[in-house]
Amino acid sequence: MIRAMAVRRPAVLVCVVLAVTAGRAQALDGDRIRPSVGLNYTYSSNLFYLDDRIPDSQLPFIKNGQRSDSILGLRVGLDADIPVSRQIFTLRASATDNKYATYDNLDYLGYNVRGVWNWVVGSDWDGDIGFGRIQALGSFADLNNLQRDTRNIRNTDDYFASGMYRMGADWKLRAAVRNTQLTNSAANFSTFDRNDNIYELGSRRYSKGTDSFLGLNFRIIDGRFPNREVVAGSTIDNSYREYTLEGTVDWRYSGQSKLSGALGWTNRLHDQISERNFSGITGRLTAVYSPSGIIGLNAAIFREIGNYQDVTTSYILTEGIRIGPSYAVSEKLTLQANYQYSVRKFLGDPGFVVTGLPTRVDDINTLSGTVIWAPLRNVQISTTLSYDTRTTNRPLFDYNVTTLYVAGQITF
Repeated sequence: MIRAMAVRRPAVLVCVVLAVTAGRAQALDGDRIRPSVGLNYTYSSNLFYLDDRIPDSQLPFIKNGQRSDSILGLRVGLDADIPVSRQIFTLRASATDNKYATYDNLDYLGYNVRGVWNWVVGSDWDGDIGFGRIQALGSFADLNNLQRDTRNIRNTDDYFASGMYRMGADWKLRAAVRNTQLTNSAANFSTFDRNDNIYELGSRRYSKGTDSFLGLNFRIIDGRFPNREVVAGSTIDNSYREYTLEGTVDWRYSGQSKLSGALGWTNRLHDQISERNFSGITGRLTAVYSPSGIIGLNAAIFREIGNYQDVTTSYILTEGIRIGPSYAVSEKLTLQANYQYSVRKFLGDPGFVVTGLPTRVDDINTLSGTVIWAPLRNVQISTTLSYDTRTTNRPLFDYNVTTLYVAGQITF
């Protein structure tokens, strides 16, 4: 009871502030600095993504048989766009204090900061230089039953720079570098820490007088794991080099349709364990169709590889589709829906451990609906209801989750 009151008091306070300020705050078009304040509420019917067939007696961290929880988040944000001559400096920053009603051991402060200098030199050179940092609670979806009560805070640091040189009226050369560092606060997740250096070189051909382009891009990723995995008393180095040659597109065919994304071929070569190598088609293409300002439709198809590290796998191959219609009821009210189906294959098993199980394959379905209401030009309230299911050939790793997310924000 005391805990519930402690959660409600800041909620009531923020609601009062929102109500008082809503009529006064006037977010003007073209504002260069835009602070914001908001309140988020999340309800999850299955907080730890547990299989319904697992009895509570085998889950010592479950409190009073309750697998659901509610999270209240108090959010502050700041957006800034500051032009200096031909240069533009942008900042996007937000921080959310998340409080759990039942599993308060998971309380955490999440934040997202990104700053970019969009630079221009002369008439032929342009690009960007920037940084980003994200702090968030790690997902419970792929943890085993002994890990799921672990509060693991993941920090992602991103440093990047790119430049483009105009070779002619419609051609540009592009080069980019990026360093991404991922760290985990929980000691038993330290082998997931990662340091990626990414290098890109390519060219783009633009449609005359527009921002639409077709391009070719070559990317190298040098992936390093500073904390090596220990298997049978030996340390395993999962470091790799990844090479991707892809075609890129960002093309608006008309005012109603647009195609964007990349499609190519990826080779991933591991330094120590060749059984974890990968070679195949990868990419993501997204199409947007808006026959009017009222109805919209977007769809995507993807085949991507992502990092995952344990003794029986080193990466996940994810294939799937997504489709999302939208309908603007009025200038203030928009309805959206989204459906995504994906298949995840846990690949790269070097055979260190003989489990007798087939390669893990997950089928994941996500269905959601969103209502966005903007009663005032500087106030927005959104509500999303989603249902996620996973079926897998790993024993007792299925899940069903219903999530309700409500967010309100005032921008000053």
